[in-house]
Amino acid sequence: MSTDRALRKQQQLNNLVYMVLNQAKPGDRIVDFCSGGGHVGIALAHVLPSCQVVLIENKELSLIRAKKRSDELGLSNIWFIQANMEYFTGMFNIGVALHACGVATDMVIEHCIQTRASFITCPCCYGFIQNTSNEKFKKTLSYKEHMILCRFADQTAVQLPPQRRLIGKQCMCLVDMDRATAAEEHSYSVQVISMEPESCSPKNNMIVGVPI
Repeated sequence: MSTDRALRKQQQLNNLVYMVLNQAKPGDRIVDFCSGGGHVGIALAHVLPSCQVVLIENKELSLIRAKKRSDELGLSNIWFIQANMEYFTGMFNIGVALHACGVATDMVIEHCIQTRASFITCPCCYGFIQNTSNEKFKKTLSYKEHMILCRFADQTAVQLPPQRRLIGKQCMCLVDMDRATAAEEHSYSVQVISMEPESCSPKNNMIVGVPI
C-alpha cells in the first residue's frame, strides 16, 4: 500500500471510529459488517476495550489476515465470523460498514433496524443499487431514472473533471438521503454527513442512524 493510500485509509478509519466513540457505551457489542481485513473492527477493539467487537466477513483469507493482526496486538475483545451477514442473528448495539458494496450497505442498515441498533455506514458502488429505499422516491422517480441517478453517483473518481465529480457527489447525497428517509420511517434519527477531509475517498458520505 502506498503512503498516500495508507494516509487516506487512516483518515477513513478516523471518521468511523470517531462516530462510534460518540455512541458506544461500556459493554456494547459492535459488529463490523463486510469487515475485509479488519481495519475498522481492529481499531474499534483497540480504542474500546470495554466493548465486544465482532467481525463478519465471507472471505476466509480476509479473516485470516484480520485474526493475525488482532493477535499481534493482543486483543481479547474481538471475535471473527466467516459468513454472509444475513446469517448473523446475534444481538448487537452498533453496526458499522466501511465501503460495503452496493446493496450491501442497504442490507447492513436493514439488519441494524431489525435489531434496533445504531448504524454508521460509508456506502460504495452506487451503480449496483437496484431499487429505491422509500415510497417518496418511488413516487418521484421511475425505476430507470433511479438507476441513472445511482450510475451518476459513481462518477466521483479523482481523474474526472471537477464539475463531473460535483454532480456525482450531489447524486450520492440524493441516494443516501433516500436511505436516510427510509430509516427514519422506522423511528430512527439519521444524518448524512461527509468524511473529513473529503479527499480521503471519492465515496466519502457517512450515513449515521440512531434509534429513537
